[in-house]
Amino acid sequence: MKSVLVLYPIQPYADVLIGANEAPEIKIKYAQIYQHILSKRYFSFRLIWVMFSESQSMDKPDISQLWQGISIDEKNDIVGACGVSFNDHCRDKLYPNSESIVKLCPQPIEELIIVGFHFWDCVEKVAKCAHEQGINVLVDDDLTEFFFYQVRDRKGFPSLKNIPLLREKSIEKNRKQFIKSGGSRSLERVRQVRKEKPWLFPI
Repeated sequence: MKSVLVLYPIQPYADVLIGANEAPEIKIKYAQIYQHILSKRYFSFRLIWVMFSESQSMDKPDISQLWQGISIDEKNDIVGACGVSFNDHCRDKLYPNSESIVKLCPQPIEELIIVGFHFWDCVEKVAKCAHEQGINVLVDDDLTEFFFYQVRDRKGFPSLKNIPLLREKSIEKNRKQFIKSGGSRSLERVRQVRKEKPWLFPI
């Protein structure tokens, strides 16, 4: 089965990335755009929402932290607990077991997309783990924390127009931005880094 692991779509992370003082309706707008892109790009995939665990029960996902504006389809989506509470993760720097998170996906895994937070931390850990198991896995950068920077318009408000719905068009846009900001050498450095991490989309 084709699956998307959405790692830790929680309000505390959104507040930091958006700005805690931003208006509630703007925060919800970010979430709605995020989910719109997710659903359009991966309409044929099963969504697995990975949440931190409840403090008193490690096998139960703490839904109370869900990013406001995100809507989970209880009939078709899977909601899983990572096995570590948010407080334990922040206070003691405990990390969930990546292999256990991959096992939340329906088996066998035909294709796996990983999104969520954060790109160079939990997302990378889980993607690397899946790759080492021989799973066809890719990380969609647009739906990690980079989403919050890319989606803003010139006035600083979230706009669906800023991130193409098609992943291929987004890659092309990013390629042009790398060339514009740093030239062809900058693009080649980025490409080299991505070659060393096969779970990243090539640019």
